[in-house]
Amino acid sequence: MKKTILAPELADLPGSDYETTASSLAVITHHDDHRAVNVSGLAYPGVETITAQTRTILEFLEKLLETELDGSLEDITVTRFFVVESKLTTETRVRIHELRHEFFSPQHRPASTMVGVSALADERMHIELEVEAVIPDSGWETNVVSLSATEDADTS
Repeated sequence: MKKTILAPELADLPGSDYETTASSLAVITHHDDHRAVNVSGLAYPGVETITAQTRTILEFLEKLLETELDGSLEDITVTRFFVVESKLTTETRVRIHELRHEFFSPQHRPASTMVGVSALADERMHIELEVEAVIPDSGWETNVVSLSATEDADTS
């Protein structure tokens, strides 16, 4: 099986005793009919608000998938949001979900987890996002199944 390590230089830490952090931006494993992509936690401390950081991360992911991996946001199967607890308010969750609706179509919404954490690696970071994607060689055939409650059968 083939494995591609994407951009290990992006994980370097200035001032470290080591040349690299021993990690990479993403790891792609190549399979017969698809590529599986695991993207390291992404953060963007260059802007102040959690909404702006989240938008910038999602825009970066969209560009990464399209330009470097011949994929799209539709290929993301799992998202993991790590949010600094002091920022994890009801309003923040609403803003993040609004952005998810903006970036992910109903037919391709990924499974998702949002976790409150005490801190991230840089105090300017409010949110970090880790994703998994599967890029099929021949596109998706997607079924959306609702698990809405059904009325119980007549028990009389």
